[in-house]
Amino acid sequence: MNRYANRLGVMIILCLVNILADAQSNKPVETFETCWNLFDESYASFEEKNIDWNKAYDIYSPQVTEKTTDKELFIILTNMLKPLGDAHINLIAKNIDTAFSADRYSRVLEELKPLEGRKKPYIMAMTQQTLLENGFDEIIKVGPVFRDDTLFSYTRTDDIGYLRFFRSFSTLRKMVGPSLDSQLDEIFDFFEGVESIIIDVRFNMGGDDGFSQKIAGRFVDEKVVGFKKQTRKKKEFGVLKEKYIKPVGDNPFLKPVVLLTNDQTFSAADVLALIMASLPNATIIGEPSNGSYSDLYGRKLLICMEESSPMDGRLP
Repeated sequence: MNRYANRLGVMIILCLVNILADAQSNKPVETFETCWNLFDESYASFEEKNIDWNKAYDIYSPQVTEKTTDKELFIILTNMLKPLGDAHINLIAKNIDTAFSADRYSRVLEELKPLEGRKKPYIMAMTQQTLLENGFDEIIKVGPVFRDDTLFSYTRTDDIGYLRFFRSFSTLRKMVGPSLDSQLDEIFDFFEGVESIIIDVRFNMGGDDGFSQKIAGRFVDEKVVGFKKQTRKKKEFGVLKEKYIKPVGDNPFLKPVVLLTNDQTFSAADVLALIMASLPNATIIGEPSNGSYSDLYGRKLLICMEESSPMDGRLP
């Protein structure tokens, strides 16, 4: 696979639901078959991850019978999905009040375990102190607030600009169209005269590709191919589509840009790293990003209903 390609399969938020209390209406075998077949037909990355999905069926299918309880089925499904190592695969079982993510081991989160409570305030405080110690001004914040965090944080020295964002949503009502563009205009006007810019997407939870394309558009002066997408349905890959980066703003920044990443750089921030890797003026520093590129697709496994139905493809 071309390192600039983004192969989209079904990155599924699976809902294992037993809405009815009547145990006789449970269909664990059908639920397992539905789950396995969803991935068999639509998941894109078995080959890249060296996963034998048929072998997974041979291992886990015999463990499911009509007497399998919801809790037992949940464990079987999570064991089957875990080797995929994909943060866009989430199994939510509201009826037994539990959930699972197939995200792989994180060195960063392991090292942060001794810190009590939410980790983000520690990260923000540490970053700000490091910036101040290295001659940067106090951080300025702009943009909509989500989970008590303003979207953009930025500052500068005489020569270096610094921009951080922990999420990449361009589709929220407050951020569509001119609003996002005007916020970025304000930031890049502030960066006027710097010789380089640092973009910090460590611990970025992701969002959507449009956001990443708008960020990258600040660093090109002509239309370029940023990445490629290819969907997989019914075991077949579709047409490989080119996704372009277009110049955004009046004065593109063509001087050196550094992108900071770690293993908690997710989804749309993964895509930003993918794009920036192809730009001649950009350098990526840090660990490889998380690698959960694909768009989310929701599917309910309703074991008490005949048909599955789509759900909102974003975790609460």
